[in-house]
Amino acid sequence: MANIYDPPRSKWLYPDRGMVKWLGFFLSDHTKALEKDEVTGEPISVPRAPQDERTIGDALDEAYLTGVTAHIQLAILHNDHLVPDIVGTVAGFTDDDCVLVYTDDGARQVDPHQIRNVQLAAPDKWYRQGVTTYGDQ
Repeated sequence: MANIYDPPRSKWLYPDRGMVKWLGFFLSDHTKALEKDEVTGEPISVPRAPQDERTIGDALDEAYLTGVTAHIQLAILHNDHLVPDIVGTVAGFTDDDCVLVYTDDGARQVDPHQIRNVQLAAPDKWYRQGVTTYGDQ
């Protein structure tokens, strides 16, 4: 029989938190699984409050001028869920009033009448926070 040294809790160097330290690993995977449709397994979008056209236009203009990432939620239902958000940078506007968005999958044209909500991501660089225009003096 092997002699295994198992010190008592009073001799431990730090207080063991047990399973608490593992909860952070579980949460990100679990929330991704919860955000998928139970039937199809496709990612779904959490509905945000609808915005009026002026608010959407202002957000798209700011995303275009500053180059921040925009999360565009469309008012299109697929299997009783909103389609996933379009995440990318607004590259401009086309002649037929569509919004041109560069995503990881390539360029997309979005009809502004189908946009439900636009949220701008926080700048990922500390020196870009609070900057609203570039090049203007």
